Amino acid sequence: MSISCKNEQKNDSLNLKTENELQTDSVNAYNELANPQNRKTLTISEYNTDNPEIENIERPEKTIIRNLEIDTTKAFGIWVKDPNGPHADFWLTAKSFYVVDYDGDGKMPYILDKNKISIFYNDFVQKGVITSTETDTLKIKWSDMEKETEYVKFKNW
Repeated sequence: MSISCKNEQKNDSLNLKTENELQTDSVNAYNELANPQNRKTLTISEYNTDNPEIENIERPEKTIIRNLEIDTTKAFGIWVKDPNGPHADFWLTAKSFYVVDYDGDGKMPYILDKNKISIFYNDFVQKGVITSTETDTLKIKWSDMEKETEYVKFKNW
């Protein structure tokens, strides 16, 4: 079988030149495969039951909020680190910590006790302290980060 095009010109502009196109990403994000923070791997997947090195994560069935020391009316909302970015980072509600652009179900249960937050992802638990909820700004000091992370209300929707 032979296939031909009406216009058989070679179009080099459509060919990917990988040596020029691939660049190191400057985004400071968690790379699950590289595991730069050496996080302990936890999982809720039933597919990993044959691996003795991986234990199932214990997570609450639903979000738990108690002993509040922060104003949740200011903390609940859609938040972003980069206000010029294409989408938000997460949506914090009374029911879940919804991770935007997550591969799978982005709704994560969490525990908010006083100003401490523990988010139960599918494969790890992220802990932090909410240090400020003032003027459309949410500041969280994540336990695995050296500096406090500042988020602003997402306004692009």
